[in-house]
Formats: sequence, C-alpha cells, structure tokens
Amino acid sequence: MKTKLIVGLGNPWNKYENTRHNIWFKTIDLIANYSEWTPFMFDKKFNGEVSIAKHEKYMLIFVKPQTFMNLSWDCVSKILNYYKIEAENMLVIHDEIDLDPWIVKLKWNGGDNGHNGLKDITKKCWTNKYWKLKMWVGRPQEKSQVVNFVLWKLEKGTREKFLEQEEFIYDYVRQFLINN
Repeated sequence: MKTKLIVGLGNPWNKYENTRHNIWFKTIDLIANYSEWTPFMFDKKFNGEVSIAKHEKYMLIFVKPQTFMNLSWDCVSKILNYYKIEAENMLVIHDEIDLDPWIVKLKWNGGDNGHNGLKDITKKCWTNKYWKLKMWVGRPQEKSQVVNFVLWKLEKGTREKFLEQEEFIYDYVRQFLINN
C-alpha cells in the first residue's frame, strides 16, 4: 500500500484559529472525513497533529504542523523520514493571495510565490517537486499589509464561503492521488 502525506499549513495556537492562514486546518479535517481516519492527535516526535487514514489503495497521513508557518519543514521532514515518503508523494495545502476570487488550484512543482511555509519546505526539502493545493484568500490593497491580512480573523460569511469549496477541494485531492 502506497503512503501519501497531506499537509495543511497554518500556525499553532488558538489566537490564529479562523484566520486566512489557518483555514487549511479546517479544510484538512473535511478532507479526512472522506476516509476512514483516526482522530487528529498531537504527536511530540513530529511536532504536529496527525491522523492516519486508509483511502482506496493508499495509506494517507494527514498532518497539521504545530510549528509556525515559516518553520513548517520541522514537522514535515520528520514525517517524510519516519514513514519513508518521497516528496513527490506529498500534497501541501496552503493559502494563496494571487489567484482569482474563490479559485482552488492544484499544482505540481513550481515556486513558492512568496509563501513562507512553502519557502521553508522547498528550501529544506531540496526540491519543489511536490504537489501544492492552493486557494484564494483575498488580497490586501497594500503589499505591506500582507502579513497582517493573512493573520486577521475571517470576516462573517467568508469562512462559510471557503467551506462551500469542500467538494472542489476533495476533487483536487483525488487528482493528487490518481496522478501520483
């Protein structure tokens, strides 16, 4: 049975819950619901919340790193090494400010587009040859506002709009499983 890793990027601590950066923690819960999964539990050896699922012919490892976004590699590398997963069998789910509104996009390979979590993973993984699932989260008017913007709480109705994308997101996860 092939093992695949699905990482939802975010920041630890409750103060970041329901922010644009952390919407992926909720999204990864939704994706895990499509499989026979174990509840997320904090695992000290990985410094992340981990769930394991069986889905069709795959064993899926879902992880929510409990490191800050720009230190995501700490958790990801430990899991890749422990389970002997190649980077090409990893899907990293993250926020993206440079897409059209409400667009979800699956991408193989490619750059980080300034995303600190992806920068950290790519730099320390020595490759950008892994899958990325990104979704538009809005864009501030000024570039200098990006950090605060992605850490602000989602406005009323916006979080629900993200969650309405669940079916599209899961379709892209299936593509990741099929194409790899």
